[in-house]
Amino acid sequence: MTGIQRVHRRLAFVTAVTVGMIAAAAVPASAITGGETLTAGQYSFTAQLRTTGTDRGCTAVLVHPQAVLTDAACVAGADGVVSAGAPKLPTTITVGRADLTATTTGFVTQAARIIPHPTRPLALVELAARTSIAPVTVSRTAPVAGERLVLAGYGRTADQWVPDVLKSGAATVGTVAAGTVTTTGGVGVCKGDAGGPVLRQGTSTVELVGLHHASNQAGCLAEAATGTPEATGTRVDDLYTWVNGNVPSLGSTFEAGDHQPHYRNSTGAGLGGGHGGVANVTGITTTAAVPELFLGTDSRSHGGTQMLLYSGKDTSTTSSYAFLRAFTYGNVMLRAGSVLSYWVYPQSKANSFDLAEGDNSMCVAMDLIFTDGSTLRDSGLTDQDGHGIHPANQCGTMTLDTWNEVRVEVGGRFAGKVLRTVMVGYQQAANTGGFRGFIDDYKITDVVATDKFSTGLGTGETQPTWTNTLAGGVSPRGGAANIGGVASTVTVPELFVGTDHLGTGAGNILLYSGKDNSATSSYAYLKSFGLAQTFGGPTTKLHYRVYPQSKTNSYNLADGNNSKCVAIDLIFHDRTTDTLSNLRSSTAPASNGKRPHPAEQCTALTLDKWNDVTVDLGSLANGKEIVEIDFGYDQPANTGGYRGFVDDIRISF
Repeated sequence: MTGIQRVHRRLAFVTAVTVGMIAAAAVPASAITGGETLTAGQYSFTAQLRTTGTDRGCTAVLVHPQAVLTDAACVAGADGVVSAGAPKLPTTITVGRADLTATTTGFVTQAARIIPHPTRPLALVELAARTSIAPVTVSRTAPVAGERLVLAGYGRTADQWVPDVLKSGAATVGTVAAGTVTTTGGVGVCKGDAGGPVLRQGTSTVELVGLHHASNQAGCLAEAATGTPEATGTRVDDLYTWVNGNVPSLGSTFEAGDHQPHYRNSTGAGLGGGHGGVANVTGITTTAAVPELFLGTDSRSHGGTQMLLYSGKDTSTTSSYAFLRAFTYGNVMLRAGSVLSYWVYPQSKANSFDLAEGDNSMCVAMDLIFTDGSTLRDSGLTDQDGHGIHPANQCGTMTLDTWNEVRVEVGGRFAGKVLRTVMVGYQQAANTGGFRGFIDDYKITDVVATDKFSTGLGTGETQPTWTNTLAGGVSPRGGAANIGGVASTVTVPELFVGTDHLGTGAGNILLYSGKDNSATSSYAYLKSFGLAQTFGGPTTKLHYRVYPQSKTNSYNLADGNNSKCVAIDLIFHDRTTDTLSNLRSSTAPASNGKRPHPAEQCTALTLDKWNDVTVDLGSLANGKEIVEIDFGYDQPANTGGYRGFVDDIRISF
């Protein structure tokens, strides 16, 4: 341990009245003393982190639109233990606000998930919402002794306990060890700066080298240390792979509860935009008439029991290929650090019921199709061993009857592009005969996933596909019975875009209304939005707001609690079985504790106020296409009018 390291203390950000308490708890954090105050737009990837119910404040660094890095102790529970998963204490992250009192700038959200590093005192914090603020690049180059680095943070200064401003300044690298880097001279770090960035500033680039962890606190208010500021940071330049592998990603292990395939044996024929199609490839047996790609179960899975099974029969020695769809997205953008990885198990003849011939089963690769029509297979990119990632270039590069990993750094070529389709392709100019094998544990790291659907109904936002249109009478759509118009001038139940005439601040809204004419069976389901290529996953949720009107607040049109018997309904299409289903018939609980059926909401909503409703679609929507957003009124008892508003409909990733 060096002399510098011996005098370092872990840092805690506290107010003047709680110094003793926090110091006794040894909670780290830190702040920049002797630096300059930054203005809006400078190092905007720097974040401030505060924990509810404590005096703890730290600094953090945005490394992904939905993730920050910080010192591990900044996200510890009340017991001082840092645990993976949901935060033990509510934690607020403010990004891009050089002056924390300037509340009209920057981005504020909550911590959603903590991912501690297994050996270093830092943690990745996944945010509850993503930001458009540009993240910093994580360096892949180690600092060297004598190098000048920039330190930044929100912590204490020489004369302020809580400055509420971002400060920065330069210091010189002293020693570089495994996992740590020390800096000396120039500016120092104080309580409140822990987790803040140690940066390499180039002419036009900035890279994150480390995070503040401890210092001698020289020059910090109310600290006895004097002399040269000295600090120890936690290195991140050698953690690029760990960070990249833990920021929001896309993929599947294909096990129950993980993302399920969207299709079964579905070719890209006729879809255009690089989907590939099929030529001179048939089913591998007389009972399998087409090339296959489907979710299967086998003891040879890479982990667990489920994976994708691929197969087909090559019938030409000059040109044969088959590209089959596994997933469709459209709301996932790649970043510069994105990496595609998967495992493939190509079967030999002896291990495939004598169906596969020669090395045919190796001539496969996963393919990515982007919304601009570009494809991975034609990109010229190579895997980790230098082999072209086109399926034809994978022939002969694997080992039969074992799991082979394939990794491709796709971010450099496709950063900023939106992914549309993930496929598995076979292609081979020479040889004929069967091919068969498995794909498992597919993943694309470092992606930005936007909502699957979102509208506030304002100008420029998605508008309804239909107005005042009943949702058929054939299951799973709901149809209508015993419902008329809410007034003599309105002959049908309504659902249309209107203006918030009650002045609730919503702007444009969906207005719903109708008149219940039966005390035994009354319902009306109306179509609103038609969706295309919108598939659910295990974490997909439906969010919306509803404002049910009372009689006095609806021109005397609504009666009793009728306006509360409403809910959004979804229509799902399972493309693997070609079957339809709906949301209202499910047991998935809404956030108010009731089922999402409109009749169940009669006792859950409150009149004359906005009610926020969230439904965890989870396994109900996983792998299924959401093809329609409907809106329903349903109540077996009571008669009379109902009326209200719906707004801010969102289907999250």
